[in-house]
Amino acid sequence: MRIVALGLTGLLLAAGTAASAQSAERLAAPALPGFVIGYSAGNAQQSIREEIPRGETVEAWTRMVTTQRFMGLAQRTSPAAYAQSVLAPLPRACPGAAISPVANLTVSGRPAVRFQVDCPHSAGGRPESFILLAIAGRSDMHVKQAAWRGGTTPATQSWGRQFIAGTVLCAAGDKAAACR
Repeated sequence: MRIVALGLTGLLLAAGTAASAQSAERLAAPALPGFVIGYSAGNAQQSIREEIPRGETVEAWTRMVTTQRFMGLAQRTSPAAYAQSVLAPLPRACPGAAISPVANLTVSGRPAVRFQVDCPHSAGGRPESFILLAIAGRSDMHVKQAAWRGGTTPATQSWGRQFIAGTVLCAAGDKAAACR
């Protein structure tokens, strides 16, 4: 599934516009005790950070949290359209995937979507699931994804849901507790 998401990133960036580096928006999420940054990269059009449990790698992980930011994308598309672009390649990338309905939300006063994908056989041959939250900022699309491998259990489902539910979009001067 990671390959699908990263491939999509390239497609979205190819249609990109000038970066909005001046934007002070950022995602704030619950703490991830025991997690470390496994991968981080960025440029004027996008950024990505992958966090995994200490001792694991971005290739061999049990849980992963991915944070992405696509500069200027929220000015060109909606969170719902972004979700459809993520979901469109899934039938080929993961035959038999169970995909939840896309929930249209408002997070931190901004349009957002959330959905879950359960893939019975990921690229590594193991079951892989993720819950994705995309929030349209004033200019940028902010994406947070909680993923787990090895099958969905009540514990992994609860972890992913609680983590995503605790994610908010913070703007400059935001007084919300999560944004301080």
